[in-house]
Amino acid sequence: MTTATTSTNTSQVRVGVRIRPLTSKESSEGGRPIVQSDTLNNTVSLLPQQQKRQFTYDSVFHENVTQCDLYGDVSPLLLDAFLGGFNATVLAYGQTGSGKTYTMGSEAHHSSHNTSDDNNNSCGSSALRDDAGCTVDNALSDNDGLIPRFMRDIFTLLSQRQEASEKMLRRRRQSAGSGGKSANNNNDTVDENNYDSGGDALINFQLSASFLEVYGEDIHDLLDEERKSLPIREDSNGVIIVKGLQETPVTSDIEAMRILNQGTMNRTTASTLMNRTSSRSHAVFM
Repeated sequence: MTTATTSTNTSQVRVGVRIRPLTSKESSEGGRPIVQSDTLNNTVSLLPQQQKRQFTYDSVFHENVTQCDLYGDVSPLLLDAFLGGFNATVLAYGQTGSGKTYTMGSEAHHSSHNTSDDNNNSCGSSALRDDAGCTVDNALSDNDGLIPRFMRDIFTLLSQRQEASEKMLRRRRQSAGSGGKSANNNNDTVDENNYDSGGDALINFQLSASFLEVYGEDIHDLLDEERKSLPIREDSNGVIIVKGLQETPVTSDIEAMRILNQGTMNRTTASTLMNRTSSRSHAVFM
């Protein structure tokens, strides 16, 4: 998890571990937990006790953590960084069947959420979905992972900021004929000459989404049905880009989730002993 530096956290990288519960298949075959988590001290221990090995992380999430609680721990610094103009990244890493796709929320929503008989989540709501598996309102289900939750909050926070700016502009215009300065509700003064009278808001925002897959040595645009291999290039500013990758404008979290679901249907999957529909590639939604 990459975050911006803050006064209380000088590291730009935080590493957390999520312990998933046993699946019904593992339990029926006699499997038993061999990992013990301590969320208070952020440690994970490998059992048996007499040969205990302990590891410390920035965050530890036990096997019964809800998707909502996980997001509540991960999101604040990342949202602040992103809305402040910094890059913010969540990277899910683990072996097949460990719950990466479920945690990120990038699985196909038309199928049931039973990656690991996943948790009896207590937060969230029952979301209405259309035939494509996309939510038709702003509701989230208990099983929705990090990406849908980030999408909802990003658009909500940006809209709130835009609305606040529009209100400020209206107040400034109303006071423009009475001296050029006006006191707002916080007893702060605003200079009428410091805004663009031709604009409707102090801020505006435009977001676009891309979804790519790294499979073997190839990079594919998951929004391109032809799935042509795309080259990696470095532009004149030294920025690494994927040439030919589509960027689709999105104006709401619902549109962003349509892009995610569309690309998810094109991902390379295969059955493994650990997971019947294992994602056999690395996917990047941005």
